[in-house]
Formats: sequence, C-alpha cells, structure tokens
Amino acid sequence: MAMAIGGLMRGLISPARGVAAWLPCHELLASSSSWHHWLPSLRLRPPCTDGFKLLLVLFLFSAALAEVRFIASSSMAPTLRPGDRAVAEKVTYLFRRPSIGDIVFFKVPTTLQNYGVNKDVVFIKRVLATPGDFIEVRQGQLIINGVAQKEHYTAAHASYTMEAMRLPEGHVFVMGDNRNNSCDSRAWGPLPIDNIVGRYMTSFTRSSFQ
Repeated sequence: MAMAIGGLMRGLISPARGVAAWLPCHELLASSSSWHHWLPSLRLRPPCTDGFKLLLVLFLFSAALAEVRFIASSSMAPTLRPGDRAVAEKVTYLFRRPSIGDIVFFKVPTTLQNYGVNKDVVFIKRVLATPGDFIEVRQGQLIINGVAQKEHYTAAHASYTMEAMRLPEGHVFVMGDNRNNSCDSRAWGPLPIDNIVGRYMTSFTRSSFQ
C-alpha cells in the first residue's frame, strides 16, 4: 500500500481514557441539579456511596446504548479535533442502514488487519457513498453518481484523484473530513457495513467541564 503503515494510524481512535481522568465522580454528582430529581434522598458516604453505585449501574446499562470515545488524530478535522470526546450511539443502525453524511465508528477492515492493525481498533469517518453508488474524486472534487458534491465540512479539497468505482452490496465508502490526512476507503477500499459499531451523535472537550 502506497500510504505506508505510518499513514494507517491517522484515523485511529481509542476508547475514552477513563472517566476519572477528566470527569471525577464527585464532579459528576455535583455538576448539575438535573441529577437530583431521580436521586432525591442520596447521602454521600465516601469513598463509595450508594449514589455512586446507582450511577455505576446506570452507566453500565447506558453503555449498551452509547459510549464515549477519545479522538486521537486530526483525520476528522475540522469536525472533530484531537482530544475531543465523541459520543457514539448504537441504536440507529438496528433500524436502518447508514446514510450519506453519517459519521460512523467502525472496527478496522480485514485489509488493515493484514497489515498488523489490531482487529479491535476503532476508526471514525464520514459515509460518502452507499451500496450501488458511484464515487470518484476528480481534481480534488468529490463526485457521487456523476454529481459534484458541495462539502462545507472538509478541511480542504483533496489533493489527489481517485478513479470511479461502484459500491458493492453491504458496503459503504468512508473518508475523513481532513481529506489529505486520513487513512480511509481511498486507501483500503469500501467498508463492510457489519464493521460499523455506532453513529456519531455529539462531541465535547475536557474544558467543557472545567
């Protein structure tokens, strides 16, 4: 592969580095009065309280529906920047397929695994074409089914050209918003929909809680 292994890791993200590192439990309990309506008689008994246990149970339950992931690279800039925490929800794709414009979290495809990337590594990219679509990049311009796309979310136009291809069934084409600094479908091909583990909802930074 022409991009080399160094480029493969630009889209790498890892699970959030522990809630305690940037949102201590005492801040969580005190940060908003909205918690109080469902914890009316909570008494804090350090170091481990009944309230904390309840929060832990709720957190574990919600983890089945959504999770927070740490953004480690600039491949999705300016939409997402290194250090951001992104929320991935896991419900939408139980009812529908990914759509163009969706930002998705996914396990790396087999192609990257063959180059030594761990199968459990999760990337985040934007869906730009779905099964049956034709996609190409011509003089830096993204073209889907023969129509040039107006993309307000990219860092810059691509500095490359990509030959037209048709997306096979069960696959989507994903790219980073930072087109010239992203390891994506242009390098390793269409992404199997089955690899997708969640849809991006929102993001925040550590400074949001400081």
